[in-house]
Parts: sequence; structure tokens; C-alpha cells
Amino acid sequence: MSDKYRRKFHSDELIATFDDILILPGYTYFNPNEVNISSKLGKHVFNTPIFSAAMDSVTEELMAIQMALLGGMGVIHRNCTHERQLEMVKMVKRARSFVVEDVATIHLEEPVSKAKYMMENYGISGLVVLNNLKKVCGIITKRDIPFIDSSLKNGKVKDFMTKDVISISPNASREEALDVLFRHRIEKLPIIDKEGYLKGLITKKDLTPEFPLASKDEEGHLLCALALSPKFPESLEVQKKLMEIDKYVDYFFIDVADFYKEQDIRATKKLMELLESDFVLGNIGTYKAAEHLITKCDFLEDKFVGVKVGMGSGSICTTSIQTGVGAPTLFATAQVADAIEEYNPNISLIADGGFKIPGDLPKAITAGADFIMSGHFFAGCTESPGYIDTIQGRKVKVYRGMGSKEARSAGYVADRYIEDSKMLPEGVSDYVPFVGDVAGVLSSLKEGLRNGMIYAGAKTISEMKNAEIGFISVVGYGEAKPHDLIGKY
Repeated sequence: MSDKYRRKFHSDELIATFDDILILPGYTYFNPNEVNISSKLGKHVFNTPIFSAAMDSVTEELMAIQMALLGGMGVIHRNCTHERQLEMVKMVKRARSFVVEDVATIHLEEPVSKAKYMMENYGISGLVVLNNLKKVCGIITKRDIPFIDSSLKNGKVKDFMTKDVISISPNASREEALDVLFRHRIEKLPIIDKEGYLKGLITKKDLTPEFPLASKDEEGHLLCALALSPKFPESLEVQKKLMEIDKYVDYFFIDVADFYKEQDIRATKKLMELLESDFVLGNIGTYKAAEHLITKCDFLEDKFVGVKVGMGSGSICTTSIQTGVGAPTLFATAQVADAIEEYNPNISLIADGGFKIPGDLPKAITAGADFIMSGHFFAGCTESPGYIDTIQGRKVKVYRGMGSKEARSAGYVADRYIEDSKMLPEGVSDYVPFVGDVAGVLSSLKEGLRNGMIYAGAKTISEMKNAEIGFISVVGYGEAKPHDLIGKY
């Protein structure tokens, strides 16, 4: 165990978690509004260093879009088919950009019912219509779709589309696009070259600076991350499907409970050679595991951009109970951070799981994290998958661990845990309170992080890693909470 870990935790034997420590107050030399919580993963900087977990009851396209708009990122789960994953990552990339390059189109002879189906299932409000020469000949939006069933059944797109398409030429500026959209009171503006071929699409919502903190790529599309099995697919068909998904993904998060295994490491190296996107590897929980990944595995250095740490800390995870093995997130973060600092400071650290309150975020950053990832905070949001139920008059949503019997029975994440032990669940399913939009949740988390940094005297994430930590007794922890009051807290 490294000296730095000893300095922070003053013990070689204690495996500490969030409630065991407090950050000591520091000298604040700056104005509170100068705090900068941005953090870097690979080549991208995130204004909100918070990710939603790759769980099927937490992150699908709606959560991923909203997280990216608010400056963080949602990691789409892998408990589904590759076809479904492709649909979701496409939706994320189409959600916001100055120019949409992968434009949804339809042929003018197609039935109007197909246009309606595409709009409803792809989450879009309009389609550009092409003729036999693949040139633009119209546009059809939700407002053009007939209400009468007979028209839907027998009508064709050409019968309902708008034929006089208002467009703009390639290389037009943002100001020109805004002017055309405003003058004609339209929301979609196709980009058409002199020969009549479609080159892209500009939408009104993408030009509006509604989300100044949004996480975007170089082309203005939202950043997108996807969970990935470490297994290398031998099927050429599956390899091609992954390569197609790769076009829409910025980060692949290897998604296993314990990545410190020779089989997973070898397979991941092959995946890195097949795919172009950056990789975050995990989960791991010790200094030795991080040292091994960084110094002995020969991963492609330009693609190995992050590591995800923590094992058994999640509120719906039972790995440590079922197996007797685990690495609580705070302990794992401090251990792995020491290895990263020693061997490759360019690798980012994502602390994954075990977070209960906003005050846990600054603790994770102080222990060495660059980002935090949580399922618990976001499972009850409007944007998480599933419907809102009511139990005893209280609104709730289902939250299930990916090691739970229910999640593993789907068959797509059997390799996230020990495959030969399918009957041993390493997670549970239960309800969490419905908490409303994710924007409100993120606002509280960011305030907790910012205020913690202010009290600790840290202006940036990197400075926060130098804050001092002290252990707190059980009595001290009880004193830190509301106490000696008539009401219940």
C-alpha cells in the first residue's frame, strides 16, 4: 500500500467508507462564485463531473440526453440487444447539435403510416422526403400526419408532405440559419446542395443556447457513453454491429463487477483494436489492480482514458455480502488514485456507487476521484426507465441491481458477474422515491460539491484532492447530523 494512502487514512487495516471520514476545513482564498467543478475524461471536459450509472432502471436515451445537456453524462446500459443499443445512441447523438448529419429520411412513395411510426419510435418530429434519385423533394412533420385511420392506412408520404422546402446551403453560419428559421416560422431547416442532395439538417432547438453547460463533441453533438461487455464477439455479424454502434459513441465503459481478470483484460485489448472510441475500464478496487492495468497490460494508451472503481457499495448491490469480497468506493478511490498518480496521471478516475447524500461527492473527490457515478441518485427521476407507481400514497419507481435475479434473467448481463453462478444473485430489486426531473437532483449534488470545496478551500477539482481528511467516531458522526430535537430526522 502506498505512502500517500497511509497519509490520508492513517491505517493499513481499516477499509473506510464515506461515513467514516470528514473533510477538514481549509483556508478559502477565492470568491465562492469562482469555484470550478469541471473535470476531464480523455479529450473532453465536463462541466458537471457526474455520470448516471449503466443500469437498466437508470440510464437509457432520455437520461443520457438530459445528463449530457446538464453538463454530465449518462452511461447507457447493456442489458438489451445491440439493435436496441444502436437505437438509443443514435437518439442521443441526434438530440442536440448545430447540424444533424445523420438525418432521418423517408421515400416519397412510402406509406404515411411508416412516417408516423418512425417519428414516434425514433423520438423525432419530422422527416426529410427523398425521391428516386435520393434528392430532397419535401418534408413531412407530425403536423402533416392525418388523424383519419383510412388516410393512415392508404395514404402515401407524397400526399401529405410539404413540397416547397425552405432550405439553406452548406457552410451557412449559425446567424443565417437563425434568420431563415425566424422569417419563415419553421423549426427544421434542411441543408441542401446545388444538385438537390441532402447534406444535413438544422433545427431551432439546437441553435438555442438553452444548455450552456452541455457536454458536446467537436461537431456539437451530445457526448454519448455505452456500457460494453469485455467479451470479444467471435461472430463477424456482431463485430459489424459493434462497429456501427461505435460511430455514435464517444466512450465505451467496460461493465463488469471485477475487471482484474486475465480473461477480461485480453478480450478488452481486442475490443480496443476493433473499435475507435475511448475506453473506461472497470470495476477495480485496489492499488495492485490499477498498477497492473497501467503498467503490465499494454492497452492502447490513446484509448485507455479512465478507470471505474468500487465493488459492492451500491445500495442495491449484495456482492460483498454474498461473496465476502469487496472494495467500498471511498477505499477503492484512494487506493487507485495513488497508482494513477504514480504511473499515469492522464488516466481519469470514476468513483462508482455507494453515494447516499451530496456530501459524499466532495469526499470522493478528496480521495482522488475525477468523476462520480451513481444509480441511486437517478433511479427515481422522471428520465429513468420505467413508470411511476404509488405505494401507500407515495410515488415510487423500481430500482434494481444489475446482479439481481430480475436483471440477470434477461440474459444480456450474465457475464457482468461470475457466469457459472447464475443462481447466486448479487443484487436486489426494490422501490425508490420518485424525485422529479434529473435537473433538480443534479442541482443539489452540484451545490453539495461546490460548497464542500468552498469550505475545504479548494477552487478546482485538482485542488480538492489535496484537502485533508480525518476519521470520525460513531459519536462524532451522530453529532454531525441533526439531533436532540422533537422531530424525527
